[in-house]
Amino acid sequence: MKDINVKTIILGILCIFVFFGILWIGALAYINNSPGLYKYSVNIEGLKNYQPSLITDVIVPLPVRDNQQVFMDDDLQYQTFGSWKTVLVMTRFGKMLAFEGVGRNLTDIHAVFDQKYPYGTKIENITRESFSPVLPYVASPYSHLDKGDDPSRDYSTIVYIPDTIRPLHPATDALTFNLELNAFEGMQHSQVGASYLVTVSERIPAGVVNMTPVVAQVH
Repeated sequence: MKDINVKTIILGILCIFVFFGILWIGALAYINNSPGLYKYSVNIEGLKNYQPSLITDVIVPLPVRDNQQVFMDDDLQYQTFGSWKTVLVMTRFGKMLAFEGVGRNLTDIHAVFDQKYPYGTKIENITRESFSPVLPYVASPYSHLDKGDDPSRDYSTIVYIPDTIRPLHPATDALTFNLELNAFEGMQHSQVGASYLVTVSERIPAGVVNMTPVVAQVH
């Protein structure tokens, strides 16, 4: 009888440990979350070799999700990066992000914007949830990246170089546009979401100005 009681007690204790262990694992899974993230990096090199005009605007695509801006206007407008100030502008392709020259000398552009989604986010179509405008794919002679991981998802977008800037030297080289959008769905209850990288990497020769199609590659 004593052996039976001891076995019953041990079994009861084990059941309690198993029960609380399951609760503990479940709680860890529930609280083991991380936010979703959109991070937009804009790097344009070679501008320091140009002379500004009265109005100097360099325009790049705008990150969007579900046809809505990823970033609030206040997060984008009137930010200063070197000799540039950001403004939102309306173009024939829709709203885009302009870097407006504010100094007597131009600098290269290095800017980063990020937006977190505390409860994660779901990306249904990265082509439609990255850069805007989205245009049908047209091969670019200026791109210096290999095809994306899935070339069928690559598309074209637009950058703008003003025709009023002038090279400081006759041998002034190209402008290099490196745009990166990192999109991460986040982790909810220990379930890690998808992660995407969309890049524009173009080396645009001097003399190519105004609205210029570039390739956005999905990785």
